[in-house]
Amino acid sequence: MAERKRKPTGPVYGNLAYDLDALVRERALEEAGRMEPERERRREPEVVQRPRQQAAAQPKAQVSPLLLGSIAVLAAMVVVLLMGHVHLTELSTSVAEIKSDLDTLNTEHVALLTKYEQTFEMASVKEAAEAAGMSKPSAGQIEYVELGAPDQAVVYAAGNDGVLDKVFASVEGGVLSVLEYFS
Repeated sequence: MAERKRKPTGPVYGNLAYDLDALVRERALEEAGRMEPERERRREPEVVQRPRQQAAAQPKAQVSPLLLGSIAVLAAMVVVLLMGHVHLTELSTSVAEIKSDLDTLNTEHVALLTKYEQTFEMASVKEAAEAAGMSKPSAGQIEYVELGAPDQAVVYAAGNDGVLDKVFASVEGGVLSVLEYFS
């Protein structure tokens, strides 16, 4: 296509415009001649029947020991998680029962405290004493005792403990504090 074909020029009757349709028709004619063999090739595809070959047996896939170990660890973690959840549920139930028991005991405590306070109320003590046959002493029944010596009180200080007693007390305090911390 490097060289250009010159068309023979004929007489021009006042119109020098290119005939664009002529170029299109020319290309179509050139291509029409080329397309026939391609159409024939497309219509007649070659059918080649090859004998079926059986696929070779593939080796059996082997599972990696790392994969098996990971699955075992994952299964163990799931079991531990489920057991923890069961234990948590049991503890929650136990806590709920203990709270209900505590509420019952608090109610009982208030009732007993009220009853205890009533026992030391002077009116109830006086009623109980009169019911038992007791009466207030008369003036002739009261006697006052006077002592000639002044009142004295002696307080003895706790004796000095030995070194061994201090060590045992310290160890006992430590053990009790550790037990209190973990319980």
